[in-house]
Amino acid sequence: MKKQDVICLQSDFFKSNGFDLNHSQLFFEKVYPHGKQVVYVHFVEGSDESWVEYHLGIRINEVEELVRKYLPTPDQYANQSLTLVQTPHNLGKFYPRRIRITNDKQLSELLYSIENFFLMTGFNWLNQMINPIILEKEFLNHKEDPFEVYNMVESAFRSTALSKLYNPEDYPVLRQSFLERINSEEMTPFTIAAFLQFLNYLDNMKSVAA
Repeated sequence: MKKQDVICLQSDFFKSNGFDLNHSQLFFEKVYPHGKQVVYVHFVEGSDESWVEYHLGIRINEVEELVRKYLPTPDQYANQSLTLVQTPHNLGKFYPRRIRITNDKQLSELLYSIENFFLMTGFNWLNQMINPIILEKEFLNHKEDPFEVYNMVESAFRSTALSKLYNPEDYPVLRQSFLERINSEEMTPFTIAAFLQFLNYLDNMKSVAA
């Protein structure tokens, strides 16, 4: 059993829900004029067992292009950077973060379970979060506890960018919240300087919503 086999077994399901398989990167994506929705299938193969983990991602192009100027990303990853990533276990009560597979029966059960998750919860969450205004509110609600897959630095940059661009009334709140925390151990002097430059840029730019 290989990652490509697991992904191919799900291609028809995701295709029927508007997601194309990115063959070079092996993930599913639905592209919008302003960004995209992404589903990653992380597969780790062992000698006796394998593990599968799903990630649901949202990319807002304008946010990522803005953040990239101040939070350097290797060129080969820049076009694939995501504004928010979540896992099924954070979106529903009955889905473990990593799923263990030892035989074909368990694989079939996994595919049935994950398809139900996306039909009942996953696609709805993705469809909500592709709206930058709703996505910004999600970051605002987590300003004190950044998402698991992001550290405080990434949340600071993306939160302030989203608010300035799409919900400018929230920008002062998020700006102040992260300013009060920039001396935490997660921010190096270089990162603090970059974030202050980033805030200065945001302070002087017009928002999309304006």
